[in-house]
Amino acid sequence: MTEPNGKAEAWYVTNEFAQVKLTIDRSGNDPRLCIEDLSSDLRIYLDAFMLASLTTATEQELARYMDPNPRADDVC
Repeated sequence: MTEPNGKAEAWYVTNEFAQVKLTIDRSGNDPRLCIEDLSSDLRIYLDAFMLASLTTATEQELARYMDPNPRADDVC
């Protein structure tokens, strides 16, 4: 979806721990979700397959990405 000025519509999701901006990137073959961390300007692009796989992940599997200070043995 685009705004009248031609730019991609953005959604902002924030709480006391994080602020992210969500947009749809249509520059490739298929649309991808772009998630941008507004505090670090880091971005990740997730296609439909990657997003669908998140629905099958357990809370424990996702939790390892929530820790801002991973242990050395957790890092590949």
